[in-house]
Amino acid sequence: MSGFDGTGGPISPGGSCEALVIDTLIASPKPLVVEHLNPGDVLNVRLATSDGGETVVEVVFRGRPAGGLASPAISRLRECIEGGTLYSARVTAKREALVRVRVTAVR
Repeated sequence: MSGFDGTGGPISPGGSCEALVIDTLIASPKPLVVEHLNPGDVLNVRLATSDGGETVVEVVFRGRPAGGLASPAISRLRECIEGGTLYSARVTAKREALVRVRVTAVR
Protein backbone atom coordinates (compact mmCIF):
# COMPACT_ATOMS: atom_id res chain seq x y z
CA MET A 1 0.00 0.00 0.00
CA SER A 2 1.24 3.49 -0.75
CA GLY A 3 0.00 7.01 -0.25
CA PHE A 4 1.22 10.50 0.51
CA ASP A 5 3.02 11.78 3.58
CA GLY A 6 1.02 14.98 3.96
CA THR A 7 3.69 17.08 2.27
CA GLY A 8 3.11 15.70 -1.20
CA GLY A 9 5.64 12.90 -1.11
CA PRO A 10 5.20 9.17 -1.53
CA ILE A 11 5.39 6.78 1.36
CA SER A 12 5.35 3.04 1.68
CA PRO A 13 3.78 2.55 5.12
CA GLY A 14 3.60 -1.25 4.98
CA GLY A 15 5.89 -3.79 3.47
CA SER A 16 9.58 -4.13 4.03
CA CYS A 17 11.59 -1.58 5.94
CA GLU A 18 14.11 -1.49 3.11
CA ALA A 19 11.39 -0.24 0.72
CA LEU A 20 10.20 2.58 2.99
CA VAL A 21 10.62 6.01 1.36
CA ILE A 22 9.47 9.27 2.95
CA ASP A 23 9.60 12.72 1.37
CA THR A 24 9.10 15.36 4.05
CA LEU A 25 10.41 18.57 5.60
CA ILE A 26 12.83 18.82 8.50
CA ALA A 27 10.72 19.75 11.53
CA SER A 28 12.03 22.18 14.17
CA PRO A 29 15.16 22.93 12.14
CA LYS A 30 18.27 23.98 14.02
CA PRO A 31 19.38 27.23 12.31
CA LEU A 32 23.10 26.85 13.04
CA VAL A 33 23.12 23.46 11.30
CA VAL A 34 20.53 24.06 8.58
CA GLU A 35 22.39 27.10 7.25
CA HIS A 36 25.15 24.70 6.09
CA LEU A 37 22.82 22.29 4.27
CA ASN A 38 22.59 22.18 0.48
CA PRO A 39 20.64 20.03 -1.96
CA GLY A 40 22.43 16.72 -2.34
CA ASP A 41 23.77 16.61 1.22
CA VAL A 42 23.16 13.34 3.04
CA LEU A 43 22.13 13.30 6.70
CA ASN A 44 22.05 10.40 9.13
CA VAL A 45 18.67 9.39 10.53
CA ARG A 46 18.55 8.21 14.14
CA LEU A 47 16.33 7.89 17.18
CA ALA A 48 16.76 10.38 20.00
CA THR A 49 15.01 11.23 23.25
CA SER A 50 13.16 14.55 23.36
CA ASP A 51 13.23 16.87 26.35
CA GLY A 52 9.84 15.38 27.27
CA GLY A 53 11.28 11.86 27.30
CA GLU A 54 9.64 10.73 24.04
CA THR A 55 11.49 8.87 21.32
CA VAL A 56 11.76 11.03 18.22
CA VAL A 57 13.36 10.62 14.81
CA GLU A 58 16.01 13.22 14.05
CA VAL A 59 18.38 13.96 11.20
CA VAL A 60 22.05 14.66 11.85
CA PHE A 61 24.55 16.52 9.68
CA ARG A 62 28.26 16.17 10.45
CA GLY A 63 27.48 14.93 13.96
CA ARG A 64 25.06 17.76 14.81
CA PRO A 65 21.26 17.43 14.99
CA ALA A 66 19.63 19.39 12.14
CA GLY A 67 16.06 18.82 13.35
CA GLY A 68 13.39 16.19 13.48
CA LEU A 69 11.20 14.43 10.98
CA ALA A 70 7.42 14.69 10.99
CA SER A 71 5.28 12.55 8.74
CA PRO A 72 2.36 10.15 9.09
CA ALA A 73 4.90 7.39 8.35
CA ILE A 74 7.20 8.28 11.27
CA SER A 75 5.84 5.53 13.51
CA ARG A 76 6.70 2.96 10.81
CA LEU A 77 10.14 4.52 10.36
CA ARG A 78 10.72 4.36 14.12
CA GLU A 79 9.74 0.66 14.16
CA CYS A 80 12.12 -0.07 11.30
CA ILE A 81 15.03 1.74 12.98
CA GLU A 82 14.32 -0.11 16.23
CA GLY A 83 14.38 -3.33 14.17
CA GLY A 84 17.88 -2.54 12.88
CA THR A 85 17.32 -0.88 9.50
CA LEU A 86 19.59 2.11 8.88
CA TYR A 87 18.33 5.19 7.03
CA SER A 88 19.74 8.34 5.49
CA ALA A 89 18.03 11.54 4.38
CA ARG A 90 19.13 13.32 1.22
CA VAL A 91 18.38 17.04 0.97
CA THR A 92 16.23 17.48 -2.14
CA ALA A 93 15.39 21.18 -1.79
CA LYS A 94 16.12 24.11 0.50
CA ARG A 95 14.67 27.57 0.85
CA GLU A 96 15.97 29.33 3.94
CA ALA A 97 14.92 27.18 6.94
CA LEU A 98 12.59 24.99 4.85
CA VAL A 99 14.54 21.85 4.03
CA ARG A 100 12.93 18.97 2.13
CA VAL A 101 14.52 15.54 2.48
CA ARG A 102 13.97 12.06 1.05
CA VAL A 103 14.48 9.32 3.63
CA THR A 104 15.54 5.90 2.31
CA ALA A 105 17.14 2.78 3.74
CA VAL A 106 20.92 2.60 3.58
CA ARG A 107 21.87 -0.22 1.23
